[in-house]
Amino acid sequence: MRLLKRLILLAALLIPLGFSFQTTYANAGQTVEAENNRISEKEAEEIALKKVKGEVVKVKLEMDDGREYYEVIIKGSDANYEVEIDAKTGQVLEVEKEGSRDDGNHDGHDDDDNDGDDDRYDD
Repeated sequence: MRLLKRLILLAALLIPLGFSFQTTYANAGQTVEAENNRISEKEAEEIALKKVKGEVVKVKLEMDDGREYYEVIIKGSDANYEVEIDAKTGQVLEVEKEGSRDDGNHDGHDDDDNDGDDDRYDD
């Protein structure tokens, strides 16, 4: 009878560990898959530099509303710019001259096709 109780106790302790291992393994797999489905930081830099000429100061991977994007800070000749790049598609989501949130000319370039829409919400 003691042996049966010990086996039941042992099973009760080991079963949750098995589920924990499966969950951890699944989450690790999802992380690797997400990393494989996104552009690199270097690619994000190159895309951002096509929109704004200057020197890349910082690149940071961000998440907003379930969408991953790179925030690329560029030191331009006249100001710093923040360029948001979709981490999956490489699409430029927003170009913003720092310190000028609602000036209507987010990237400081008159030849841009920016119509004032926030492309992040166009799906």
